[in-house]
Amino acid sequence: MTDETKEIYGGPQKRFFVSMLTRDISLEDAILDLVDNSVDGVMRLKKNKDEWLLYKGHEVNLTLSEKTFLISDNCGGIPPDYVSDAFSLGRPSIDKDGDLPTIGMYGIGMKRAIFKMAHSASVVSNHSSEYNKVEYSAQWLRPENNNWEIPLTTKKSIKGRKGVEIRIDELKSEVSKSFSSERFINSIRSKISHHFGYIIQRGLNISVNGSPVPGTVLSLFVDKRAAPEGITAFDYSHELDGVRIRVVVGLFRPLATEDEVDGETNPHEGVEKAGINVVCNDRVILLSDRTLKTGWGDGGVPRFHPQFRAIAGLIDISSNDASKLPIATTKNDLDVGSDVYLIARQACVEGIKAFTNFTNKWKGMEHKTTDFFDGAKATEARKGIAFAHKHGRKVAKTDAVRFRPALPEPKSKDPRRRISFVRESSEIKKVASYLFDDEKTKPAEVGAECFDLKLLEAQKNGR
Repeated sequence: MTDETKEIYGGPQKRFFVSMLTRDISLEDAILDLVDNSVDGVMRLKKNKDEWLLYKGHEVNLTLSEKTFLISDNCGGIPPDYVSDAFSLGRPSIDKDGDLPTIGMYGIGMKRAIFKMAHSASVVSNHSSEYNKVEYSAQWLRPENNNWEIPLTTKKSIKGRKGVEIRIDELKSEVSKSFSSERFINSIRSKISHHFGYIIQRGLNISVNGSPVPGTVLSLFVDKRAAPEGITAFDYSHELDGVRIRVVVGLFRPLATEDEVDGETNPHEGVEKAGINVVCNDRVILLSDRTLKTGWGDGGVPRFHPQFRAIAGLIDISSNDASKLPIATTKNDLDVGSDVYLIARQACVEGIKAFTNFTNKWKGMEHKTTDFFDGAKATEARKGIAFAHKHGRKVAKTDAVRFRPALPEPKSKDPRRRISFVRESSEIKKVASYLFDDEKTKPAEVGAECFDLKLLEAQKNGR
């Protein structure tokens, strides 16, 4: 028998995209992908413009209910030469957006979101040049149907707003259940507020079920009267191969008191804001991270602890070439091994260390630091803080500039240290009753009294 060479199908199966690819992304993140496409639309409209209120006059409206999902915008629509890429699974290249500060590279966001949510869906784009409509039928979206051809209706642009509308009137059951939950609606509002906070700050209006979503951005305390000393922020700035890196770390609130650290007051107050935010091209990729990803527990920085709940920071990376961003396909995680991110992370480690050291020096004396904050004001970290260029110094062998804050130090030559240990609640109550005749005395007071009694005994014995 002679050898026979023939061609076989080496392309993707729809089951993979419909059933498997959607498992890599949450429902909330799928919706964020769609909002992100609208943001990209504005950037294509205002190509090469760099004004601060770039998105002013543009809006994205989302409607989520038990029966329907709808997202519509006035962000320009899909340009004719983008239509083929917009509706194919995966983008053949990123050259068309090669000079725009997007974060999309793979061309799967809209399709993955539709696969995630819909039994059927429609996408309408009204661009100034032409109108396009695609219908995703229930049969086309079935995993076992490996037909990739999609009917596309094209005609002249119609009057009215120029933008994109994605409508799903046949939701998957688990999606319908989520959209009927007030908790989910609040969750998606919160995620939009944080993920697109800097874009909302720059003028984009986003609403969910008719209610505008406010943008949330990081602010840190800065005492401009005492600058560059006093309560201020660590600031680092670097531009490398078309990538701009900013790292800002500081205090967003006064230091945590002993009661807070011991969990005797609300243990969650401030904790959700503490940590490092990572922003790529205006989008928040990591929010309040307190792990090794942003340097906690590495390079001389301790692991995050409630004692550090006043510390927050920002790693801000931007580039007109999205392929240079350290970002994953789901847009909510990082390539922590990329050269760009390693540079930013190292600067972040240095910034965190400055404020964990400050916190440690004032341990047990947090009440004495309140005066430092009286003249300090919450200042927007990314736009309002610029100490690196005003007061910073060049980093050796690089073009980076860095500002290290001169934070206040205790005057005492005998620094205070916290003593912390854990005992059974029943045992603490017994000692509290013995010392104070009140078993409800705070554990910290019980511990302090025990120490004072032993200290007095040691002093009497000449120790």
